[in-house]
Amino acid sequence: MSTVFSNSALRALAFWVLTLWLAQNAIALPTFSRQTEKPCAACHLNVGELTPEGRKFKLMGYTAGKSVLPFSVTAIGSVTKIHDTTSSADSTIFLAKNNEPIIEQASLYAAGKYWDNVGGYIKWTSNQANTNPLYASSGIQTGTKVGQDNYLDTSEVRMSNRASWGKHNAVWGFSVNNAPGVQDLWSTGPVYGFPYQSSNLLNAWGIGQFGPSTLIDGGLASQVIGLSAYMMIDDTYYLEIADYRRSQPGWGTLSTAGPNTNTISSGNNPYVRLAWNKTQGDNSYMVGAFGMNSHLARDPLVVGSASGTYFDYGFDTQFQHITSTHSYSAQATLIYEDINWGLRSVGRSHDNPSANLVTLKTKLTYDYARKYGLSVFEFASKGTVDNLYWAYNSDQTVVTGACNQNNSILAFCSSNGSPNTVGSGLELYYDPIPYVHMVFQQTYYQTFLGGATFVDNSIGNPRKASDNNLSYFYILLSY
Repeated sequence: MSTVFSNSALRALAFWVLTLWLAQNAIALPTFSRQTEKPCAACHLNVGELTPEGRKFKLMGYTAGKSVLPFSVTAIGSVTKIHDTTSSADSTIFLAKNNEPIIEQASLYAAGKYWDNVGGYIKWTSNQANTNPLYASSGIQTGTKVGQDNYLDTSEVRMSNRASWGKHNAVWGFSVNNAPGVQDLWSTGPVYGFPYQSSNLLNAWGIGQFGPSTLIDGGLASQVIGLSAYMMIDDTYYLEIADYRRSQPGWGTLSTAGPNTNTISSGNNPYVRLAWNKTQGDNSYMVGAFGMNSHLARDPLVVGSASGTYFDYGFDTQFQHITSTHSYSAQATLIYEDINWGLRSVGRSHDNPSANLVTLKTKLTYDYARKYGLSVFEFASKGTVDNLYWAYNSDQTVVTGACNQNNSILAFCSSNGSPNTVGSGLELYYDPIPYVHMVFQQTYYQTFLGGATFVDNSIGNPRKASDNNLSYFYILLSY
């Protein structure tokens, strides 16, 4: 038997048998679809992109329709493959589960209308990819955490109402949520921007799919609690203001899948969102801006890390043309981040007391018959050179930032101290039956962490940017 089937082949066979069995049994309507008595395609183009009707449903607090049992579940099975791992000391440990089929995660939702004008979704996730890195005696990563992570995922509860005066009308309300941007109506900004699903193994490997990212771009998800007030006037002008605080220490259900590497202070951390929105027939348009001022405490898990103040502000735009046959959409998001660590960090974890980072993401999507889709995307990160934080250092006695050998949190490091990363990619999706979403993502890197080459942090060997080219296939099942 062993001569015919390897252990990995048997695992793959079992994985796909289980996935196909789940797909054939994923026939019950998810909560929002049962509640509104409409198909998922009424509110979504692709799995994470809201249509005008979906944005209206969210704006009104998820309360449209009838009251139903507010529970749904989702599960993701996937394969993640990084192109070349030959530079690693032991790639089977250092990049564990590379090119192996896994049951990646499962989530339980309490979602929908709770009362007449109160609704939302509360999401608990079990992350089977095990995203906490372990460390060897030398400090480098040696694999992923044994066991699984269970946590309160990005969630929100809304209270909404209507108002009118003269010829004007408005929708106003409040949102309690645990991730800045999760309450946003458009598929462009933090948390719910593209890609709508990324491999959880990237967190375990210390690789950002789009390179270094700003704090507002999901860096505080599930680690904070906030209250926002919002208003949409004449279905055109949107304004939201919010404030976030650190989640109560010791609440296990308010922790992320991995370590709290971004520990927000207990003080005020304001967030603001502005947008102009217009829907005309099959077309809709949006131009917006957002920003947040965050105060981070020193990361207790990283020796030599620094506290700091992060000021993030961004601009985004979206166009959609949505019909039952041919649909198109385009999104772009530009985020600026200014960081001030203070003089205390100089020479310890950073070269300078301050730095900046700029990120850009763009995406184009074509959808046929609300069943088949193709997206192409580009991304770029550009920031301040910081050798003490980003650069590889073989001296294990040196305590620096993210790439220190005393307690590394990155699988890969820069060879020149630059975080600059540029790449592109494509995504193909197919929805064979309701509530089954199949996706293949391919990501290509022109530069990674500062140039065409960078450093493997497990042993110090050089790598080409193209070695990190990433293939990701997943199946999302809803019930």
